[in-house]
Amino acid sequence: MLGWACATPVHAGESGFGIGLSLAHDSNIAYVETNPQSDWTQTLMAGLFYQENTVDVTAHVLAQVERRHFLNHSFSDDTGGFLDGAAVWSIVPRKFTWSVEDTFREVQVAITSPSTPSNLSKSNALNTGPDFTFALSSLNSAVIGGRYGRFDIQDSNIDNHRYMAYVRGVHALSPQTKVSLNYETTHTYFEPGAAFTKVLRQDVFARYDMHSGLNGLTVDLGATRLAPYGSPEVTGRLARLGLSQALSSQSALRLALSDQISDTASDLIAGVTSSTAPSEAPAVALNVNTFASGDLYHSKRGEISYANDDRRLAYTFQLYGRRVDFETLDQDYQEGGGAFQWSWVFSGAMKFNAFATYAKRTFDSLDRQDTDRNTGVGMAFRLNSNVSFLVQGGRLERQSTAPASSFVDNRILLLLGYSAGPFEVRSRR
Repeated sequence: MLGWACATPVHAGESGFGIGLSLAHDSNIAYVETNPQSDWTQTLMAGLFYQENTVDVTAHVLAQVERRHFLNHSFSDDTGGFLDGAAVWSIVPRKFTWSVEDTFREVQVAITSPSTPSNLSKSNALNTGPDFTFALSSLNSAVIGGRYGRFDIQDSNIDNHRYMAYVRGVHALSPQTKVSLNYETTHTYFEPGAAFTKVLRQDVFARYDMHSGLNGLTVDLGATRLAPYGSPEVTGRLARLGLSQALSSQSALRLALSDQISDTASDLIAGVTSSTAPSEAPAVALNVNTFASGDLYHSKRGEISYANDDRRLAYTFQLYGRRVDFETLDQDYQEGGGAFQWSWVFSGAMKFNAFATYAKRTFDSLDRQDTDRNTGVGMAFRLNSNVSFLVQGGRLERQSTAPASSFVDNRILLLLGYSAGPFEVRSRR
């Protein structure tokens, strides 16, 4: 990769942008079991980064566009994008704020197929609206808010828009700890041809929220009622736990548990950094692909991760498990896996890295089990304070009980980059 990036200081914020060109070789570009075809992929990318944290505005934006060219024409050349952005504007401090969150990325269309270009589709999830806070006393307050949201997937019939309103009663136990009672109602309207035409959702839950320095604990307990138009009513538990505990100045433990009814749009927008949307609060080490679905599903998930970074040696362990039960689709599944990430600063000019992920997914009704392994090692050499060279090799393997669904792909990536700011030029697909 040939990359260029720079950062420009702005008032109470920082920004950066970059462009780059990458070259990768895959031994099995289409992830097939028989007659694998190799190919070289050139990717031209450009992106920007901005963040601000002031009394009036807290915001971040990470955006990138990528143009891919397959030298042996295994797939058609394409252009993709990535956006992760969130902002909170304090119009009247501590009384009236406006939030906006947006995520644009590619999602997996068929759950049982690998993430090849033909099985990915562009998606965008937007969430925006106001919050009004009314101080009832020095310790008690009421919050009334609303959100408008849109979810769009290219070439699909599962696009939808939604209107959400909520009220919260908040009591401060201390400056760092709050408890609240919450009621949320959401009306979702789907495009013609989707599994549902419209859905009314109501959530009632209690929340305990404590944040002190690097430590945090959030607990939600309640219930969800769903009334899909023309379908039977659905009820379920709403339980979420997010824990972050600093064990030392260089290590931290994170735990996330959830049991709730969800959908693709909510899961995507909850993944936006600093999102104010209700979230399963996943641990940070392992990124699990999001699938495109217009269905509602009952999701049970648990994750635990441990991270240690002493500026020279850094590593992260993560374990997770999840069960997804769809409301109408006959593709219920359960999965579990783990991840390990490691980096070692050998010297001021040289750095080594390695990673390994493992995931096993079992489909209850399809009599199918997929086991995925993804491993890789790399070395980065810094020619000077700005220019670096990276070479990385990896292996992606799937073993499946379904016919003609297993594959092995060996990959090599070369990267030559120039960086002068917080923006990192790399593929975000």
